[in-house]
Amino acid sequence: MTLSRPRLILMPGDAPIEASLLGPLRETCEIIRLDDPGQLERVLAELSPHAPADTAALALQHIGEGAAVVDSAGTVSWCNDRLGEYDEEVRRKFAELCLEAMDLFNAEGSSPPATRRASRKFSFDCADSYFEMVVSPGTTDGDRLTTVVGVLWDVTATRRLLDKLDAIDAAGSELMKIEAESIATLTITERLKLLEEKIVKYVHDLLEFDDFEVRMLDRETNRLDLVIAIGITPLRIGEVIYAEAEGNGISGYVAVSGESYLCHDAAKDPLYREGLDDAASSLTVPLRLHDRTIGVFNIESKTTNAFNENDRQFATIFGRYIAMAMNILNLLVVERFTTNEQVARNVLGELSDPLAEITSRAESLREERLADARTRSGLDEIIGAVEKIRRRIEACTAGPKTVLGAEQELRRGRPDPDMIGKRVLVADDDEEIRTSVSAILTQYGCDVVACPDGGKTIEVLRATPRNRAFHLIISDIKMPDRSGYEVFRTAREVSPDTPVILMTGFGYDPHHSIVRASQEGLQSFLFKPFKAVQLIDEVRKALAPPKVKKRSRKQQAKKTRRTPGARA
Repeated sequence: MTLSRPRLILMPGDAPIEASLLGPLRETCEIIRLDDPGQLERVLAELSPHAPADTAALALQHIGEGAAVVDSAGTVSWCNDRLGEYDEEVRRKFAELCLEAMDLFNAEGSSPPATRRASRKFSFDCADSYFEMVVSPGTTDGDRLTTVVGVLWDVTATRRLLDKLDAIDAAGSELMKIEAESIATLTITERLKLLEEKIVKYVHDLLEFDDFEVRMLDRETNRLDLVIAIGITPLRIGEVIYAEAEGNGISGYVAVSGESYLCHDAAKDPLYREGLDDAASSLTVPLRLHDRTIGVFNIESKTTNAFNENDRQFATIFGRYIAMAMNILNLLVVERFTTNEQVARNVLGELSDPLAEITSRAESLREERLADARTRSGLDEIIGAVEKIRRRIEACTAGPKTVLGAEQELRRGRPDPDMIGKRVLVADDDEEIRTSVSAILTQYGCDVVACPDGGKTIEVLRATPRNRAFHLIISDIKMPDRSGYEVFRTAREVSPDTPVILMTGFGYDPHHSIVRASQEGLQSFLFKPFKAVQLIDEVRKALAPPKVKKRSRKQQAKKTRRTPGARA
């Protein structure tokens, strides 16, 4: 209908209207033909100047939500096109709830106007979709409502978003469960491995990301060290990503800015640095702990525009839980390191005076004129034993900077037939550890090459001819220039079959080298301070020839069974 032309209502009658008369009328009037006289009241109500029906209908058609008028019989007397688009089951539930609201409104009819509710809100689900609706009073007949107006909207996307956020929150809580009772028997490395398994599971199953990496920030060097990598190729040996805005890719930028970054097209993004093979897009979020960034969570895909704002929100929230869980593990390491050192110092402090008193008293007795040669010899043994106790306690106090029992092992050690002539490379930036380990292994017959840092170790490995490859490599994890993992990877490149043992102090593994190397065949690891006998045991196991698995009788029978046409 329009507002600019006069309207002519044609009522049905016994005689038909001549078609020739309608043509001139349409030129000047808007003709409204009624099929039933009962429609006249509704049409007149719509044409009333106090009820601009055309404007209201137009607004209801374009509000973007489903809208309808429902009568006391539960019949939809009018609805906009949007409501008509929903399937029959949704419209049926909508009408039922409108009727329920009408009953509630009518039940409040005797209540004071101030206490009556202006509308009722409902929600329901249908198949895999979720809906919300608001019902308001419509027309009345006396004190009772005869119609209500309902507005319906689809909240499936919002509901699924909230469900996923709840699931991420639950998964994050699982990451935080590093309880003493359940993991008391695990080493720090085993705890990190357990945490990594959880992270990988939730990232795959919940966030639906296939290729990702987690890097932690080393505040001393400002490097972003790789902790977990799934599907993404690690950097080449010697390559480093720093928490800097330029020249360090998106991860470096995110780490220094503390802001997430969506890369829709890797080929066109100037910040993108190669990670996943054939990567086309990426999403990188900071791992935030309180007000500081402690690492980055980087996800990549082989398709462009693979990530949206919802993915950014999910990754950011889950990243906070990763940061908290990693921080708890680091605190446990620091606590263990500090506790061990403090206990050793306390023991030495408590025993220092009694040991000094024993030594002083023995020396005094030794100098007495009545002491014979036998007595003086015994007192000398007591003084020597006290000195041994003191040195051993001091060795424990030195923590990861010593090999316990090295002195005794050097005295009683003798060449071992299984170790004689074995070429062993020892790498540690601590001179005492490097010297002690080298001396013990040399005592047992090994041919030892010692390196003072990771860079020199990698250089020696690459320069060694294949026919002179080392039989064993023992490397510290934390060295100033290279990590133990980089040494391990280099060893795998130049001599894949060479066993590697990594060393770390009290389980301290700042670059998480042990976990990554364990995934790729690490032989074993030692937690400093370790005993000399532990060192020898691990070296023997590493140098032992691999055991040949015995075939079962079924496998043997299968292997010897002839196939048609086979020769004997």
